[in-house]
Amino acid sequence: MFFDGKGPVPETLARLHERLESAGIPHILMGAMAAKAYGMRRTTEDVDICVRPEDLARFRSLFVAHDYQAVEGRSRRFFDAVRQVTIDILVAGEIAGNAKKQTQVRFPDPSEGRLVDGLLVPSLARLIELKLVTWRLKDWADVIELIRINRLDESFCEQLHPVVRAVYVQCYDNMVEEDRYNPEIHDQPPEPR
Repeated sequence: MFFDGKGPVPETLARLHERLESAGIPHILMGAMAAKAYGMRRTTEDVDICVRPEDLARFRSLFVAHDYQAVEGRSRRFFDAVRQVTIDILVAGEIAGNAKKQTQVRFPDPSEGRLVDGLLVPSLARLIELKLVTWRLKDWADVIELIRINRLDESFCEQLHPVVRAVYVQCYDNMVEEDRYNPEIHDQPPEPR
């Protein structure tokens, strides 16, 4: 269901997108749903979007308590009680990922997005940067899959922020090593988008 755009998470995203569009709040899709635009087949239990700082305040005043519930102790996390799905809102311009390890890569402005299936998502290079700066193995595994699915090579690192280039190369090397032991993975055609 998830990959066909059905079920609680895609429905939450569609409804959220409609509401934000009607309120004139620019937004860009992030996380696993954005990775889906680049061929990843991984499910998720939440929706991640990025808005400008002033639009986070507008979102709260327009939709919180009416359409979404605030999550106690998490100022940018909201809950769609009808579909039982969490919505995380990231703020454009804020430091992305682990601020103890880097302060240069920041969340994108919605104007940086590219349109895929009617939704704005970061470019593939930006999405990979954002996953690398978390310094979480799960996100790095996503990067390995994005490299494989999109048939990226080592030179793709030149499109990335210098702070993540070495980590990208490490992910690329891991993919090459995995494919050496599992050649059937590499022989599969890219996923349709």
